[in-house]
Amino acid sequence: MDVSSYKLGCCVWEFTLACNLNCIHCGSSAGKKRDDELTTEEAFKLCEDLKKTGCMGVALMGGEPFLRKDFWEVASKIKELGMELSVITNGTFVDEGIIKRLARLAPRVVAVSIDAAMAELHDRIRGRAGAYADSWEFIELALKHNLPVSVITTVHKLNIGELAKMRAQLKGRGIAWQIQTAGSEGRRFSKDLLLDEEEFYSVGLFVESTRRNYPADEMPVIGAHDLGFNSIMLKNTSLQEKWAGCQAGISVLGVRSNGEILGCLSINDDKYVEGNVRKISLYELWNNPGSFARSRHFKPEQAGSNCVSCKYLDSCKGGCNEMSLMKTGSFHNDPCCFWKIEQRLFRKELGSPLGRIMLKFRSLSGGPGLRKLAEIFKGER
Repeated sequence: MDVSSYKLGCCVWEFTLACNLNCIHCGSSAGKKRDDELTTEEAFKLCEDLKKTGCMGVALMGGEPFLRKDFWEVASKIKELGMELSVITNGTFVDEGIIKRLARLAPRVVAVSIDAAMAELHDRIRGRAGAYADSWEFIELALKHNLPVSVITTVHKLNIGELAKMRAQLKGRGIAWQIQTAGSEGRRFSKDLLLDEEEFYSVGLFVESTRRNYPADEMPVIGAHDLGFNSIMLKNTSLQEKWAGCQAGISVLGVRSNGEILGCLSINDDKYVEGNVRKISLYELWNNPGSFARSRHFKPEQAGSNCVSCKYLDSCKGGCNEMSLMKTGSFHNDPCCFWKIEQRLFRKELGSPLGRIMLKFRSLSGGPGLRKLAEIFKGER
């Protein structure tokens, strides 16, 4: 099989599992660093291997990446090799010296996690009093030094009602906003806090309404890879023009702090580790025709019951595999699909499900209801 069509756009690197917070939704259950983290020399070798593989950009995340003492050396190595650098941080290390050093590195983006408009709720989610104040001070300093700042919000039942208030805080600030939904991979997160189907769809509606009602330069917002596909109502919640299936091992991959390679770090299960950079070069693994088979070698008959009869299966490939695995225990079977949700809730005469979503959507967005949606689906029958 020819693997030359697989271009590595981004490597998401869990630089360390050490963390100074205790976030309830953390999929990695971060806090303490792994005993076998890559050394600085091994990290440099990985950077060179990524460049050889054709990687365009590296996102350093954690845990909290600033807790590794060699952060600056490795970040500089990434830039020296001509790859784009992104940094994902909780923003609680408030030091103008850090901000100035970041500015000299000219990162593509510095992403800070903010999970509520209220300090008390954010601190509760993040597991530390004062985290909200620190993160916002970090953001203000970063903006002062003209760094490209984005905010990442992970949505679950505790904070879904915060979205409209967060939008009011962010708009007009030159801050891009990524909205994603919580999964239950981490040890600290209760499944009781996962969004239900109507809440999940309401988040998509919130992203869509924000895009329709605010210019992109005033309130740039995207939904993450997990936020539904092929909607009739929602034009596009992500950066992609069209969902083209799970990109794990196709245009992205993840590396754990101990060198283990996965197609996607969100699939936090040892069973799906493809190899370790200590035993096989990333270049060799990426160019092995047998690697990342679940994404690269998908066949329609592998789809689960949620997707096997869908008209979008050939292009969608069963949706987000992280969501699919979390919700159903298998790949290519994502029930969190806007198209499927719309079929279940709206294809028949409008009833209480639509009414409930209208109420939730109104509370999230402060905007109009979904009468237009009813008209669209009447036309689809």
